[in-house]
Amino acid sequence: MLVGASALQLWGSTRATRDIDILIEPTVANARRVLAGLGETGFGFAKEWLAEEVAKRPVTIIGDSPRVDILTVAWSVHYREASKEATVFTVETVKIPTASIDHLIASKRTGRLQDAADIEVLEEIKRLRGGEAR
Repeated sequence: MLVGASALQLWGSTRATRDIDILIEPTVANARRVLAGLGETGFGFAKEWLAEEVAKRPVTIIGDSPRVDILTVAWSVHYREASKEATVFTVETVKIPTASIDHLIASKRTGRLQDAADIEVLEEIKRLRGGEAR
């Protein structure tokens, strides 16, 4: 599931980013699927990572530019709870499960200045959508 600044862009933010944050279910089988998928989309070296290591780490960084951050937790947000309220956006025929606005806000409660600015943007998007968070 997409989280981070790329997810903000799908919800309507114009914030630039140099990475893609993906929140995954932290199981070895799922980490194996994610690594295989990345390997098929230009991140061939992703296959060198051990799924067991990815599943137990909070963050695994793949690549440099572009960079993919595989997260097993996004601050306080876990895949299992967030997936129930995810919104699927379609970009050029590709379906992209994306965290809800409320889960993105929760994932941005880190205390960092950029994340605080992201929360303001997300709250404004939510307000403009009539309070709809999904």
